[in-house]
Amino acid sequence: MNGGEEAWEVFARQDAKIPIRHIGRVDASNLDDAVVFAFTLYEEWKWTDMFIVPRRAIAQVVKPA
Repeated sequence: MNGGEEAWEVFARQDAKIPIRHIGRVDASNLDDAVVFAFTLYEEWKWTDMFIVPRRAIAQVVKPA
């Protein structure tokens, strides 16, 4: 990652009846860029929902011993 960029985790699903799953990540310096990068990178699939979240906002629930 370049200075000022952060990792954004990308989640999506192809049908409202199936669970949302993690499909990858993008690196961007702001939300607007992250949205464009995620859409562009993963547009080959037909998604009904796509979400992004900055990795720093994800809390680890179970940690290795």
